[in-house]
Amino acid sequence: MSAQQDKHLLIVEDDAEISRLLTLFLQTEGYRVNVCHRGDQAPLRVRQSPPDLIILDIMLPGQNGLEVCQQLRCFYDGPILMLTALEDDVSELTAFRSGADDFVRKPIRPDVLMMRIQALLKRSGSVASDASQYQSGPIRIVPGRREVLVNDTVIELQSAEYDLLELLARHQGQPVSRERCFKALRGIDYDGSDRSLDMRISSLRKRLGDSAPQRWIKTVRGVGYMLATHEAG
Repeated sequence: MSAQQDKHLLIVEDDAEISRLLTLFLQTEGYRVNVCHRGDQAPLRVRQSPPDLIILDIMLPGQNGLEVCQQLRCFYDGPILMLTALEDDVSELTAFRSGADDFVRKPIRPDVLMMRIQALLKRSGSVASDASQYQSGPIRIVPGRREVLVNDTVIELQSAEYDLLELLARHQGQPVSRERCFKALRGIDYDGSDRSLDMRISSLRKRLGDSAPQRWIKTVRGVGYMLATHEAG
C-alpha cells in the first residue's frame, strides 16, 4: 500500500464535473477521496470522518468557502487547500486569514494541484525529532510540540505560519532566501510575482506582535527573511 493510499482527502465543491474529475485524478494518484457539494454540510462531514486534507472551493451553496474555513478551524487543524477563480491579492489574503494553508486557482492544473497537496501533507506529517527550542526576544518556538509562545503565552498559529516560523528558526540569525521560504510553503519554485509569502510573513508578524519596525522577523533586502537571535534588539 502506498503512502497516498493511507491519506483521506475531502473535496468540498458544488460543480459536479469538477468534483468528478478531481476525484478520478486523485484516486488515480492513490488517495481515498470523498466529496461534499454544500458548504453548510462540510463541517459535519469533517467531524464524522476527519480527512488528512480538505480541498475547499470558495463559491459554495449554503455557506461560502471562507465561512466554512473559519468554522472548520474551530476544531480541525489539518491542511486546507482552497480553490479560487479569483486572482486578486485581496482574495488570496482573505483566504489565508480565514485559515486556509494554501490555494490553487481555477482552471486547475493537475500537476500544480498535486504539488500543493504533497507539500501540505508532508508538512502536516512532519514531527520534530529533537527537543531543541528557539528563542528570539519574547518569542519561543518549541518544535517538539509545534508550539509558539510570546512572553510565555501560547500563540495560535495556522499550520503554514508555524512551518514558516520554524524554517526561519532553524536558520536563526541567518537570512533564508525568498525562494527557499516559498518552496517550503508551496512546494514549487518561486516565480517572482506570487505574493502569498509576503502575506504569510505579514500575518505571522501580526500574530507575534512584531509590529513595525520589525524587531524579530527581519526583512533582508534583496535576499529574504531572518529570525533575529535572542540578543537582538
